[in-house]
Amino acid sequence: MVDILRLSVAAAPFVVAGVVLVGLRRSATLSGVATLAAAVLAALAGVYLWSGPGGGEFLRAMVGALADGGYTSMRVLYVLFGGLLLYNLLRAGGAVDEVSRYLGRLEPDGVRLAVLVVVGVGPFFESVTGFGVAVVISAPILLAAGFSPLRAAVLASWGQCAVPWGALGVGTVIGADLAGMTFGELSDASAFLSLPLFVVFAVSAALLAGGKGGLRRAWPEAAVLGGVAGVATLVNSLFLVPELSGAAGGICAAALFVARRRARLTGVAPPVRPLLPYALLVALLAAVSAGPAAGYLERMGPVLAGPGTPLILSGAFAAMLLGVGPDRALRALRGTLVQWLPTAGAVLTFVLAGQVVAASGAAGVLASGAASLGPLYPLAAPVFGALGGALAGSNAASNALFMPLQAESARALGEPVGLVAAVQNVAGSQASMLAPQRVVLAATATGLVGREGEIVRSALPPVTVCVGILAILGLVT
Repeated sequence: MVDILRLSVAAAPFVVAGVVLVGLRRSATLSGVATLAAAVLAALAGVYLWSGPGGGEFLRAMVGALADGGYTSMRVLYVLFGGLLLYNLLRAGGAVDEVSRYLGRLEPDGVRLAVLVVVGVGPFFESVTGFGVAVVISAPILLAAGFSPLRAAVLASWGQCAVPWGALGVGTVIGADLAGMTFGELSDASAFLSLPLFVVFAVSAALLAGGKGGLRRAWPEAAVLGGVAGVATLVNSLFLVPELSGAAGGICAAALFVARRRARLTGVAPPVRPLLPYALLVALLAAVSAGPAAGYLERMGPVLAGPGTPLILSGAFAAMLLGVGPDRALRALRGTLVQWLPTAGAVLTFVLAGQVVAASGAAGVLASGAASLGPLYPLAAPVFGALGGALAGSNAASNALFMPLQAESARALGEPVGLVAAVQNVAGSQASMLAPQRVVLAATATGLVGREGEIVRSALPPVTVCVGILAILGLVT
């Protein structure tokens, strides 16, 4: 009876998150506040139920948890703001529309264009912006190609399949911190597990876009493009700049796609100017990842040492290059704040809640309960991760909530912490595309507000397949 009570109290923050987000359909920020409150109350109860830190030690533990969570959140939110600002300035300068027109000329076959968007265009833009921004970029391309709003919304959602590196890997940064790993280690393991998942989404795109006939016609190229995206992601994580792994996968898949169609581009100028800000971003990221620039930014403050500063500089370059005047730049800034503030509140509160769960000992209690699954725990780990992603709406928030539990469970069972952490990271990423706030974004971009349930049902099958693959890989690896 006592064990059941302990588990119930320790699990309370996760239950509250699910009830408020899904049952009551409240905003992610409000859900995060409720979850943080539940985590603090559970921590207080833990003083008596599982010998959590008491007295002055409790206060120090909570202050430390909140300080750590605040620091991690600042790193994440700075990157998120820079990514959104870059996108909004590019859109204000007409760059997004120009790229959309170019892709339409490149491939008139909608089935193959859908595959390109899902494993090429979507992963690139999700990686360099994040938090569902790729949906806003991909949906107009798909609608212009003649897809129905529902199919366009689902395909655009699947373009988030590189979310472990979304917003240059901010969710993976949180996951690595909480699992006691480096960013590179978690990125490498996540890229390995993602290899077959890119193929799943590519083939699913061909099936949804063209039915069985379209699948028969396009599946070989879809499988190759998905494989190229996965291999390029892994190679970049292992040997180049891990933060750019998802972007590299998307670029390589897109480059192969374009190379096979270069004859169609005779006399059609490629959209070089709209893509120059992203070229600058890649160069700046490479510069700040090592060498004197990295040390200089680190001395200015650890938050500035991440990809946030390159994103903002690239946004300023985009505004100058594309002739975005002060009025349009100000509107882009206001639009960025409107997008950023709700997500900022959700990320901050969920990160703080996750830190409190870890510091209070609640994660350890849940880990001991999960240990009863024994060798079958790897089958449950991706389900926990997917639940977190679907509830929280971002890999960052999912890892903040569930990574302490996953890491503690792995240690209790003697499982490789790195493998379980990567399963959590990837499963949470894939399921985040089904989260209410991301589905609302897809519905808004395609004119389907009020039909979000249809989008979720149509987008669910490949996500379920991916969770199953992760369970099998976790069990046999």
